[in-house]
Amino acid sequence: MSIRQAGAPATDDEIKRAAIDGSTKRILRQQPIDREDSIACRLYPALSFFFDGTNNNMERDRLLNKHSNVAKLFRAALIPNRFELKPTYLPGVGTSFKFIKVAGYTDHLKDDEGGVLGLGLGAGGDLRIRFALGEFSRLLEVEFGPGSWAHMREVTVAIFGFSRGATEARAFARRLIEQKCINRNGLFYWRAPNGVHIPLRINFMGIFDTVASVGGPALHLDWASELAIPPAVERCMHFVAAHEVRRAFPLDSVRIDAAYPSNCVEVVYPGVHSDVGGGYGPDEQGRDKDLSYVPLRHMLAEALRAGVPMMALDEMPDDSILDFQLDDDAPVVNLYNDYMAALPAAPGSDLESLIQPHRYLNFRWRSILARHQADERVLGHLYEKVGAAFCSTVPAGSDEDHPACQPNEWVYDVPKNPEEQAKQLLREQRRLERHIEFLRNPIEPRAGNRSYPPQPRELRPYEKMILAAWDEAGTIPLAVDQLLAEHIHESVAAFTSWPCALWDQRGIYCDRTRYMAQNDPITPDDAAVA
Repeated sequence: MSIRQAGAPATDDEIKRAAIDGSTKRILRQQPIDREDSIACRLYPALSFFFDGTNNNMERDRLLNKHSNVAKLFRAALIPNRFELKPTYLPGVGTSFKFIKVAGYTDHLKDDEGGVLGLGLGAGGDLRIRFALGEFSRLLEVEFGPGSWAHMREVTVAIFGFSRGATEARAFARRLIEQKCINRNGLFYWRAPNGVHIPLRINFMGIFDTVASVGGPALHLDWASELAIPPAVERCMHFVAAHEVRRAFPLDSVRIDAAYPSNCVEVVYPGVHSDVGGGYGPDEQGRDKDLSYVPLRHMLAEALRAGVPMMALDEMPDDSILDFQLDDDAPVVNLYNDYMAALPAAPGSDLESLIQPHRYLNFRWRSILARHQADERVLGHLYEKVGAAFCSTVPAGSDEDHPACQPNEWVYDVPKNPEEQAKQLLREQRRLERHIEFLRNPIEPRAGNRSYPPQPRELRPYEKMILAAWDEAGTIPLAVDQLLAEHIHESVAAFTSWPCALWDQRGIYCDRTRYMAQNDPITPDDAAVA
């Protein structure tokens, strides 16, 4: 359907109106067709599935106030005293997933203890999809039961996911249609065990920054091989992180080659992977975590407007309303709006082009810090904890900070020690400053990473953009500095288990076609590291 930059943060009033619109849609769809139907028992089961991101686990993370946006949306779906509503939460790969085994539905599946295979290879994703399929059948066949099937007028399904959980969500939607539904001229029906065919709709899919990397970095093996959004999904919203650059986390767009399906909208947000999908704790990397509330509240509004049964803000209990609370005049709201207003014009209208202004501003900001010998600004609030003397001792980072290893050896965790966090952030900024000097006289690497005699090469288009941003004179709005330094996290610094750098491009998959994040043509070398 379309691609666009993110809009202004959703206000409480806008979310309230979205809830009213969605509730009205449900009421109109559930109107009786005649007088006899008006006095009949009518059931409208509403199932929803929430696939959390890699290393995200609601039960563990809530205790640390770092649960993801998917976990928060799940909690908003826990409406009390509504038997027809059945939300299901699935923790992210790499974390523990233990469940009750129900004969005939999930008793053939084994618990997942979590660990490095899930973190690095996406192991456990297929288990979660299969569990969700079994749970879909169990809910309709056991919790509702045979006595209810004749009264079911329609089953609706909503699906949410983040990171590899978004990959699971997309794969689950395809399998649900293929394995559990009958297609009659584009209309879908769930076939009950007694042969009754009940209309089924997937009325909404809400996904944050889809990453597959199943079987290894940038791979789409096994359960992640087919991720196109099926036409049966009535509306899919995909929120994308403009500042994410890690090679091991290429994006899976909902675009198919160069075109968007009519049921899909992709939206570009400032921030890295977990700024969009949530999951950072308070003050990690010296930054607030409230930027993630912007895409969270947008997704809540979109889901409510689509008719997904969720609590509106004024219906939430106190512990849930805190998950969504963002005052209209909150500092991050004003910073976000001013930042978006300061974005340079995009060179085109596609996803790759809409990402570029965010990268341009980021490089401009970092160049200003370097010119003014103020690179400690990348520490955000951490600077208050470590001080100038510590910052002066930190050397520039190197490629050795991000060595290649087996994916089952991946480690990605922001250190708890403020000095360790500060050291990582400063090393990456100073590593970037050294790389800029390389870009002024680039050479072609040889076998063994040696260059003798040096062979000059042309700058790639993305590298030209970096230098143009770096060399641009003048200042940037204060809001851009504040958002980048105090709200937008830096995902490269703590990712010490795979090659990555602040100047990398992020690979983008559009179904089975691969692009780079800035529209560069892809050479065999690029494809290997995209």
